[in-house]
Amino acid sequence: MTPWQTLIPIQKDSSVPVYLQIANSIIKEIKSGVLKPRLKMPGSRELSESLQVHRKTVVNAYDELDAQGWITLKPYSGTFVSEKLPETTPVKLRVAPFRPDQTAETGYKIKPGSQVRDPVNTSRELTGFHDGPDVRLVPLAQLASAYRGVLTRKFALHNWSYVDVEGKTLLRKVLSEDLNMTRGMHTSPDNIFITRGSQMGIFMLSQLLLDKDDLVIVGEVDFYYACNTFTHVGARLLKVRVDDMGIDVDQIEEECRKRKIRAVYVTAHHHYPTTVTLCAARRMKLLSLSEQYGFIIIEDDYDYDFHYHSGPILPLASADRKGMVVYLGTLSKSIAPAIRIGYVAAPKNLILELGKLRQIIDVQGDPVMEQAVAELFVTGEIRRHMKKALKEYRQRRDYMSALLRDRLGEVIDFRTPDGGLAIWAKFEQGIDLPELSRKIREKGIVLSNGLIHDSAAGKKLNSTRMGFGWMNREEAEKAVEVLWNAVKS
Repeated sequence: MTPWQTLIPIQKDSSVPVYLQIANSIIKEIKSGVLKPRLKMPGSRELSESLQVHRKTVVNAYDELDAQGWITLKPYSGTFVSEKLPETTPVKLRVAPFRPDQTAETGYKIKPGSQVRDPVNTSRELTGFHDGPDVRLVPLAQLASAYRGVLTRKFALHNWSYVDVEGKTLLRKVLSEDLNMTRGMHTSPDNIFITRGSQMGIFMLSQLLLDKDDLVIVGEVDFYYACNTFTHVGARLLKVRVDDMGIDVDQIEEECRKRKIRAVYVTAHHHYPTTVTLCAARRMKLLSLSEQYGFIIIEDDYDYDFHYHSGPILPLASADRKGMVVYLGTLSKSIAPAIRIGYVAAPKNLILELGKLRQIIDVQGDPVMEQAVAELFVTGEIRRHMKKALKEYRQRRDYMSALLRDRLGEVIDFRTPDGGLAIWAKFEQGIDLPELSRKIREKGIVLSNGLIHDSAAGKKLNSTRMGFGWMNREEAEKAVEVLWNAVKS
């Protein structure tokens, strides 16, 4: 009788799983010749009793040995040491010349990625004037609970399979209901297309709606990545003035009289980067011009939920009766940047074409996260979070505005924004904004150097967005103090 307890020593306190200890011991004895080819191994029940381990542990060990080729499992006959054992002698490989790193450049030509800047370090490990929400406010427990529920419900295994290219049905339904209720829109789930953030929506729309040399009107300074997405597909930009009432619609009318305009890109609520809100009169005129001249309105409503004075003005899409407006939104600002869920609201024929394009990009989004977020809408958790966040961000906006006026009022010019998570600040021309940004970064405080806005505008603005949402009061005080000391020096 084979002394299995002696051949297969088991160490309960080892970090190696017990089934692997059993498999490794058997391999060792096969290599040494103790266990001969064609030898019948004990059954899993018999071996588990000999070793005093659970039968499933032995089954897992045998599965591992079978997968590696050391044993053969014969139905109705038993388990045998394999006649043809795996190759255990290492094969000598031809030694290639040593090369410490991957080559720095390809051996072939590649197409440059338009004029978009190189990826930069977000430095989110540092505090400061980051442009975006405070992730410490995210309802993590509720989100984790919803996500875990989607993961573990056996009757919901379809969430792990392929879903409609337009996105999870429940999420499209709750988003449609939310848009209709909060923004006065008239959508159905068939009018909603889920994307991985609003930037993906901008890219897909550019691919579908714009051709080479099409004219797209944008603000004189506008969202850098949207502008570069339009030029990436060959469109040409026409830049129009932006004042305290938003983009100059009269100038848009003048341009329409002179040439064919394909689209107008507008962040009506609130303009990026200046934070101004497009007034109601200009909204209605812009919509009328769109119907008259046939241009598309791409309405990027990236932070509609953050408005601090009375009710926000309804989006252009709410008054669109001719199908001229394509509406873009995102939950990355409302919840957290890591939640890569955006959406497009548009007529059904455009949604159909977006679905076709989606199939050659990534087939679908993240159905598990989409389902979890949709359920948080159903339970009302998203709205409760937004209500709390809105109150907190308003207080942070007021506090930051007061700090900046008190300490830096003589060197920067800004207006307290009606909404959003950042202040648009213009620095005195004598202050080198990129150098100032570099100095305070050395002190652990982040401030955008403004060059991205200079690039979008095509001129030096010496202005930047100073995010207030990221910091609590103590952090805001520290950031402004460091900034003030750097300005003085």
